[in-house]
Amino acid sequence: MSAFVDPFVGALDLLADPRTWIYVAIGTLFGILTGALPGLATTLGYALLLPFTFQMDTVFAVTMLLSLTVGVAYGNNIPSILVGVPGTPAAVLTVLDGYSLHRKGETGLALGVAFISANLGQVVSIFFFIGAVVPLAGIAYNFLNPELFSLYVFGIVAIVSLTGKSMLKGLMAAGFGFLLAMVGLDPVNWTPRFDFGFFRLRSGLSVPALLIGLLAVSELFRQARQTFQYPPPTEESRAKSRFPAFRRWKRAIPAMLGGTVVGTIVGAIPGAGGTPAALIAYQQAQMFSKHPEEFGTGSIEGIAANEAAQNASSSGELIPTLGLGIPGSGSMVLLLAALTLNGFIPGPQLIDEAPQLLYATVAGLLGASIFVMVFGWPMARSLHWVLTLDRSVVIIAGLVTISLGIYSLNYRLFDVAVCFAAGMVGYFMLRYGYSTAAAALALVLAAGLEASFRRGLTLTGNNYVEFFARPITAAVMLLSLTFLVIGLVRTHKFHRREAARLVAGDESLDAEDEMREASLGEDS
Repeated sequence: MSAFVDPFVGALDLLADPRTWIYVAIGTLFGILTGALPGLATTLGYALLLPFTFQMDTVFAVTMLLSLTVGVAYGNNIPSILVGVPGTPAAVLTVLDGYSLHRKGETGLALGVAFISANLGQVVSIFFFIGAVVPLAGIAYNFLNPELFSLYVFGIVAIVSLTGKSMLKGLMAAGFGFLLAMVGLDPVNWTPRFDFGFFRLRSGLSVPALLIGLLAVSELFRQARQTFQYPPPTEESRAKSRFPAFRRWKRAIPAMLGGTVVGTIVGAIPGAGGTPAALIAYQQAQMFSKHPEEFGTGSIEGIAANEAAQNASSSGELIPTLGLGIPGSGSMVLLLAALTLNGFIPGPQLIDEAPQLLYATVAGLLGASIFVMVFGWPMARSLHWVLTLDRSVVIIAGLVTISLGIYSLNYRLFDVAVCFAAGMVGYFMLRYGYSTAAAALALVLAAGLEASFRRGLTLTGNNYVEFFARPITAAVMLLSLTFLVIGLVRTHKFHRREAARLVAGDESLDAEDEMREASLGEDS
């Protein structure tokens, strides 16, 4: 019981410090604004703030980043409901029901249900997070380098879920990430390698610069080529909306609870994230609803399930990230990088070696949830102006902020150049179907994978049988193999369905052509 209570006590101690609330406020406000701007997401929000956290105390940095996660998950429902444009991909189903209610004059009901669901999903999922991550610390004393290597392998298997439509392209992207990680110092002997005679490369390429370039700058470059036209807010949409009475949304409570459970569980699956969590929660809510016909046309249960799942998944993603050292999503890759660069090794040993980071995580999630409870509702009603911002200004401001942040890390213009070069490469990867998330995940895990393998072999006297025969190592490797096979089978089935769909489409087109020719023959 104490293991479950201690994280809350530690979090409350942190929240008793006024400085903690400053970082919670900054992270949450920035997250809400990021979520409210259509096209932006948690990963880009992390990328904008992350460079500035390297000069901060790690505890406050983690608190601020986790607050940002909560803010984005809540803020993305605002454009979905008010203008029918999802703030993030996970909010696409909120558009169907939320925007429909808004157009029917039920803006207050839609925003109110989203507000309640987001808070309920976030707060309840914190208990799930602690209940899952704390037991992982109990096996910490069994984890030596062979066991750590097996965990890194398990993390790399998660790349299968990040490869996108083409498995081959995804694996090629992961290979590119491994190649980038090999430039610089050997993780065991600390000797330079693959520097090609360039002094700047002897210490390796800046991992934060590469990650932010691949995941964020590439997205900004992609958005710069797109045209965004949002309907301007009307006087009616600017009008104040009343908070809905309990009798109007009480039937959505089961959907909220279901979405919370689904969001936490699905979010804990590496590579899944908030989008599949929201889709699954929406489907199960419709399946058990007494009014399934309302879904897609203004269902408060649909909004409740979707928003609860999105917010709960942000806590679920932390379970594999902090408990096993396996990033649950692209944004968690950046969080993992931040911890690693500060000397911390996420995994089963983290809670024993640095329990203050667990307290900071809970403080960020809990503090941001309280902040949203107090200020989230008035902000939802007054953020119309955010939706009218010029997209070009947002993109330019983002690039400038990233440049300043990367430069402030080591005060090297070379790192800024690396970031933008990675962004350009990432842009073409996105354009031609190569997964930037897979490359980023491989980049983060590569050094630990190599170091734990080589040190583990030293521990076992270069005996491969003894290395892989250790109970935990063998169990995790078997689990990794199982997930790999499942991922490959699912990908193969997906491609077969796509091929069948294309063939069916071609046949229907051929039939239409034959009918058209027949009709022309009759006319003649």
